[in-house]
Amino acid sequence: MQSLESLLEEKKRLERELKRVTSELTERSGHDGSFLSKTTGASVKISSREEDDTPTEEKTRTAPPIAIPGSKSGYLFKWQDRSIGWGGTKWDLRFVRLERGRLSYFKTHYDIAPRYVLTLKNCAIRDDGFKINKRYRVKDKTSGMVNIRTPGAYYHVFSIYQRPKGAVEENPTADLDDENAIVPLLRFSSESLAQKLQWMELLVQSCAYCDSEYFKEEKEEEQVKFVSQLSGTGLLPPSEHGTKGTLPLLYFAPPPVKIRRHPSNATLKKNASHLKLNRVKDSAKSNSMRTSDYPPSKPMHRSAEPSYLSDEAPMQNYRGLLNLALIILVISNFRILLATMQEYGFVLTHGFVGSAGNASWADIDYPFVIGLVLLNVFVIVTYVVESQLSRGVLSQRLGIALHVINTNAALLVPMWLVWFEIQSPLNGSILMMCATILWMKLISYVHANNDYRHFPERSNQTSTSFIQNIDESSKELCYPDNISLSNIYYFWFAPTLTYQIVFPRLPHRNMARIFTLMIRLCLSFVFMVFLIAQIIVPSLKKMVQELQEGEKVFSIHIFAEYLLKLGMASTYIWLLVFYGYFHVFFNLLAEILKFGDRVFYRDWWNSSNLSSYWRLWNIPVHYWLVRHLYFPCIRIGLSKSGAMFIVFFFSAVIHEMLISVPFHMIRSYSFLGMMSQIPLVMITKYFDKLRPGSSIGNFIFWLSFCILGQPMAVILYTIDYWKLRSDKTFEATRYSECSGFLPMMNCGGGEL
Repeated sequence: MQSLESLLEEKKRLERELKRVTSELTERSGHDGSFLSKTTGASVKISSREEDDTPTEEKTRTAPPIAIPGSKSGYLFKWQDRSIGWGGTKWDLRFVRLERGRLSYFKTHYDIAPRYVLTLKNCAIRDDGFKINKRYRVKDKTSGMVNIRTPGAYYHVFSIYQRPKGAVEENPTADLDDENAIVPLLRFSSESLAQKLQWMELLVQSCAYCDSEYFKEEKEEEQVKFVSQLSGTGLLPPSEHGTKGTLPLLYFAPPPVKIRRHPSNATLKKNASHLKLNRVKDSAKSNSMRTSDYPPSKPMHRSAEPSYLSDEAPMQNYRGLLNLALIILVISNFRILLATMQEYGFVLTHGFVGSAGNASWADIDYPFVIGLVLLNVFVIVTYVVESQLSRGVLSQRLGIALHVINTNAALLVPMWLVWFEIQSPLNGSILMMCATILWMKLISYVHANNDYRHFPERSNQTSTSFIQNIDESSKELCYPDNISLSNIYYFWFAPTLTYQIVFPRLPHRNMARIFTLMIRLCLSFVFMVFLIAQIIVPSLKKMVQELQEGEKVFSIHIFAEYLLKLGMASTYIWLLVFYGYFHVFFNLLAEILKFGDRVFYRDWWNSSNLSSYWRLWNIPVHYWLVRHLYFPCIRIGLSKSGAMFIVFFFSAVIHEMLISVPFHMIRSYSFLGMMSQIPLVMITKYFDKLRPGSSIGNFIFWLSFCILGQPMAVILYTIDYWKLRSDKTFEATRYSECSGFLPMMNCGGGEL
């Protein structure tokens, strides 16, 4: 009901406004009751019925003697009247906005909250002339004096001041105001005379409008409307928020953009009632010796404002605090790095990375190479079977059976090679990762084409019309024209796990971007290897030595000590894996293949609960799980909770397989770590609902993944791997062995 009343009040206000404008334009045009609007070209007429519906108090209100002034915004130089220009100018560029008698200025046009808002009631505008821009360079020195309208040659100054008490009633024009009685409020300058004239004209109109009775009535109506909004009408604008399930937005202002303003060179008519001319010589100077320009009693506190760090303060820019945090982070972690160098020495002086001159053909891991070659065989077999199915050569049942055998062989055959033939954990991890990715891609390829085969309309142009940025050669593509070796190989190398008949494509490659991404990928890999060699490997080697000296007795003291030692290093390596793989490597593949959709992750670092993290961390895997696991479970009758459990169980098995198989030991640490995410999801969701926007869930996420989860997994797998090889020499200093800990950095930290 309150909302309806507020809408009726708004309707009446708009009707009054329309009638006021109509009567004013009627007086100006000399017509009686109807006129042709010069701005819109529409004919407007007030009927007798509308006059009868007008309330009595509205009929007695006289139309204001002036029109509502126009709005304007732009950049002006503002005189810093509350600061001292130490060694520089006191003028600074500000974004100024004038609207319905209110002047506000911002630091830049990106700011949401204004620095100051001034209502131009009992104010006037003073023309302070101009001064020469000493930095301006004359292009043609033979032309003599530079024209005053030349943009940039002069600073054209004007100011806003508060008129003496009673001046509006006593003085017909502001030019008669006493110089010693006025109070300067704001002072601006522009490099363009036309800009100055435009601003002064609109400001003079706004000052006259604010001194009218209509402005007072309008202000009272706005106050009543504001109170009604606060009373629960639901008309207040919603607060901005980030992605669902993430923390509220934290504002870091971008660097200001310098905007060049081009004058219109328009000569505007001035209203003398609120305009004053400063006749003092050199009135445009910044530091005047006259008391009237800057009186000792000038108010410095102009409005009730909260402190910048208060909850009720407007949105602030915290970029400087971010820079301080980065400096503290770099210095503190550099100290940790120095401590490891003092204890273990510098890794490069110990020949950690083997010399390439000692390499020979005997060092090649042939089972690893054979496994990579076999992956191509599974791709070709998938193409052949799908091609025969699309032509009707194979029956549906036989074709699907061949697809099931071939797709699972793409995972099981490399797994057998890694378990029985490949001894290096690093090579085994790489082959298992490649085989798992291919296995998921083949499942998606078979699943999607089976759907296209049964429902051909889903592959035609009408069904894919909502996909944007499609190249011309793919617009007419439909099943079975998509079954080709080039198509399946493009999908294999594309940074996605879900197949579709056409993908968003870019028109060309950016070679400079490709080169930059390759440099960043190399730097990320080198820094990651350095952290592993300098911190992770020596710490794990020392832990194993302590276990050997303690006769294989594992104590809580040793576990806690190395948990803290490895916490920061494993977090850095995990972040480097994320940046190097999900951002740099995926963007490199996308640029080479002209793949358009490059949203490989979202703002997972802002996750306020664990459920949001799993949705945002790895978008390709999340899409695959949703399309090929979650919804198939829903379609067979499982509940939402049951389907979610299947998804987590599947992800836990894949995580354990990617770690246990390369190290030739079956453990359950990664599996249990993944399954423990289910209660953590419930806990963080509870806190998120209890206190929306709080950082409790985000703290739990960072602590469980970085401080506890990953270093704990590294320690547990290292101890078991040491026990497994206790009858041999622990070769922790060899690159092929210690780099095998790299896949562990992802334990509990991603879906794959």
